[in-house]
Amino acid sequence: MIVVGRVAERAMPHTCEDCGETFETLTRLRLHDCPEDEEAAERERREWDEEIDARIRRMTREEDTAARRRASDEFTDALERAQEGDHGAVHRALAQYERHLSEEWENYDEGNYWGFHRVFFGPAVEGLETAVLAEGWPYLLDVLGAYWPEATFDLESYPEHEPFRGEETDESEDFPHVSHVLATVTGEHVVRTRRADGVAAIPAEALEYLLAFHRHPGDESPWIDSMSYGWGIGHPDHPVAATIETLVGADYEIWASTAIEHAVHADQHAAAALVEDVFEAGTVSDPALLLSSLGSIERGRYPDSSEHWDWETLYPEFDDGGFSWDPGVRDRLRAVVEDCGLAGQLPDGWTFADIVL
Repeated sequence: MIVVGRVAERAMPHTCEDCGETFETLTRLRLHDCPEDEEAAERERREWDEEIDARIRRMTREEDTAARRRASDEFTDALERAQEGDHGAVHRALAQYERHLSEEWENYDEGNYWGFHRVFFGPAVEGLETAVLAEGWPYLLDVLGAYWPEATFDLESYPEHEPFRGEETDESEDFPHVSHVLATVTGEHVVRTRRADGVAAIPAEALEYLLAFHRHPGDESPWIDSMSYGWGIGHPDHPVAATIETLVGADYEIWASTAIEHAVHADQHAAAALVEDVFEAGTVSDPALLLSSLGSIERGRYPDSSEHWDWETLYPEFDDGGFSWDPGVRDRLRAVVEDCGLAGQLPDGWTFADIVL
């Protein structure tokens, strides 16, 4: 009777009070993955994320308010006049913006560098762009000349497959603080010029300016917008395709990948030839990274950029039908995906949309 009683006691089911599932032993009850516990943990994670996001938004609002208060009347007045079409005020606004940002940078720990950077980024782009649309490239090149980066590089010395380390980025001090404004406006005007007048109408100096940011100056905005360099593919006086191929070999594949993405929008045939050449050269260390731009285009996504690009005007080809691939170009690029072995990591019946990082 005692043995039977013990067997009966062991057989008594144990029910989880949270999810209602029953178990033969306390050990199994204790070790089971309770969905209620998982949901509670997920709720806690969401609440924590929301709390962090709320703190960031509050801190951002406080920084933005402080930047507006500390901005000089001379700066804000010039900026307003520039936005209203006073082209002479653009130079004053940029000079004052550069001065404010320089002062905040020198007093970085107690200053509000990123507040100034963020609050006046859009208005400065609007003011400069208003003048550039009216005056054209001569005006913009004059501005670029006044704020040309001091950073230098020698493409011929770039080694193959050199790891991307911190020392390979450029120093922030080698770039004017208003570079984020200039790179955005320059990139946009490169796109407009190519669409309206063809690649030869883009000044080679504009492409050289964008290329100067490929090593990442510490400010992400000009680094990202400089990737619009790809719109110069096929330029008669600047070797865009050969330069991108060199950067891939030097392991700057993040910058090169998005530059290729821009190039596809500019001339998908020339861009396909560039992709083929890069893989034939055997310098691609991460095929998924370099070809992820094909997935972005297939999914109808714009290239990475700062927040002040006029996408609807610059990229009208994105409609309900998606990007219009030339069938021959699609076949050539599919062959690259297959030949490099990336297709083996994709599902059966894959499309470019399946290429993700």
